[in-house]
Amino acid sequence: MMTQFAQLYPSGLIRYTQTTYLELVTATEVHRIDIVGKLSARLQRGTHGPVSFHHDHPLLNGVNRPQTYLMARATSHYVPDAPALLAAIRQELRKQAGGWYSFAPATWAMWWHRLAANNVRPDLSRTGGIILESVPVPVAQAVAAICAEHGVETYWQTAGEHYVSPTAAPSYQLLLIGRSYVIARTFFVSTLLGNPAARTAPCFPGKTS
Repeated sequence: MMTQFAQLYPSGLIRYTQTTYLELVTATEVHRIDIVGKLSARLQRGTHGPVSFHHDHPLLNGVNRPQTYLMARATSHYVPDAPALLAAIRQELRKQAGGWYSFAPATWAMWWHRLAANNVRPDLSRTGGIILESVPVPVAQAVAAICAEHGVETYWQTAGEHYVSPTAAPSYQLLLIGRSYVIARTFFVSTLLGNPAARTAPCFPGKTS
């Protein structure tokens, strides 16, 4: 339903938000979108932009994909260039998170905030320890390859050994409206009839006829 809705109404304006719903003004109508099982959100009234719906997105990888911990294996040598290793790991996280790296708040669902940067130091290989805490498996794979290039041996530990993995819960979905977003289990859309604002196309900031 939401995929079809985003295709029919490719852009919109958030005119009102509440904890469990929002009102979206499109070119011809006003819609109420009810949010069920909200996990994370960043909604701002007045936001206008493209509307899209996703089951696969960097914002969802922290809840819909298998999680793992990436650990450094203790050996007898020091890391030749720890700052370079840390910079390379951060660059990889930014690349995989896309434009959301510096935008989305640091909630537990946002996996790119789970780098244990304080552990990436010259004695990392001698002491061992956590490098990434509960991140998607593909992210751990990519960072493990970077660690190997810097002479750091790694191994994985499943997140389920520390807590109940969120992947056991129903899959979450993502609604994007410009740079506003909602991660939730389900969305329901209804059209608000009899509203004067729904009878004429709204005037969006910067839009010319």
